[in-house]
Amino acid sequence: MVIEAIRDGDVAAVRRYLSALPHEAQWGDEGRAVAGAVALLGGPGFAQLLYEASTAVPSGPWGEIDPPVWTAEHGASELLELLLHRYPASEATLRRALDAARAWLGVDPEAELRRRSGAADGDAVTRDHLTTDEYAPRALRIRVRTADGRWAEVLAGHRAVVTVLEQLLELPVTRDELLARALWSADQESCDWSAARHAVMGRFPAEETFRWAAGRLADADVAVRRFTAELLHFSTLGGEAVDAPYAADALLVLRGRMAAETDTEALCSVLGAYAGFSEIGAILHEFLPFVEDPRPEVRGRVAGEILNGRGGPADDPPPHILQTMLSLARDRDPAVSATATAALIYSAIDGPALRELLAARMAGDDREVRIRAATGLALRGDAHALAQLRRMSDEDGYESLAWHELDHVERLLAR
Repeated sequence: MVIEAIRDGDVAAVRRYLSALPHEAQWGDEGRAVAGAVALLGGPGFAQLLYEASTAVPSGPWGEIDPPVWTAEHGASELLELLLHRYPASEATLRRALDAARAWLGVDPEAELRRRSGAADGDAVTRDHLTTDEYAPRALRIRVRTADGRWAEVLAGHRAVVTVLEQLLELPVTRDELLARALWSADQESCDWSAARHAVMGRFPAEETFRWAAGRLADADVAVRRFTAELLHFSTLGGEAVDAPYAADALLVLRGRMAAETDTEALCSVLGAYAGFSEIGAILHEFLPFVEDPRPEVRGRVAGEILNGRGGPADDPPPHILQTMLSLARDRDPAVSATATAALIYSAIDGPALRELLAARMAGDDREVRIRAATGLALRGDAHALAQLRRMSDEDGYESLAWHELDHVERLLAR
């Protein structure tokens, strides 16, 4: 039964089979037998989808398969990281895995897959992207199928594999080499891109990385600008960038770049980085020119960042800033409107115009919008809104959005 599910690509069925096994069997011989069948019959894509953090992935070997080496050779970087997190491998194993992955770097992955599988040039090839969840990076899957029904598959994540293994082995690498790996596909959602960004942030001093990235923010290649701007944005997400000794230099560089950048994704990252290097609570008047930007992604970034957190002036903005936020909360794009409304709801801002907006939203047809609006009014002492939020929580049940928002509101009101 489980073999059929593997052949059919039925991830849910294989998970059900594994979860029905006794706990020790999931991690023992039976689990290893299933893992071996998954590798041989399901391929690296199926294996990476199956073995998420919540699934029992047994330590090797899986039959004749050495899991770290097999995952490295097949480009399954997310599965490799999970394996190595749970089961630290010997240096010899890591080096074998590294050699297996490096063998793919100088070749076209489809051509190499055809060569290794013995497939002819005319045999069918399919490509798709796999991701374990909406927040995880994605892997390009390439599958070749021969005329007699045989198939072979690889995930094109070998650069991410090399990046991960180099870090574990403490092997030297430069930022430019990591950037080149990200640029191989120039796919911001790819495992290669994510692994390269993570390595640049984790392996080098922060100020040196800032100087390196700043020197490439105006590169002619848009993918370089996207990578370095995103890198700077991600470097601020811990909330400590505002206190960095180079924060003033960062703001100067980013302010110049936000005026010149034409690419939507790079600009959004520049704006996010600028907010991260700015003092918490400072109103970012520099974002006002982008309020009417035709791109909803840019307006959404402005809506989420212009008040730059809570505290200080952001809690009591001047009238023109409040009107800006209210206009963004009424934006024609639902995502922009939701971002601006959320920023207002969870701020300390209050006033008739905001309450009128929230009351109108609470009377609308969109359930999620009604819940958010009721939350905002309840936090401002509106007894009717609190009663409505309780009613929606009772209707939607435990762990629903309304339940979580009510719990949040009641905790705050009890303080």
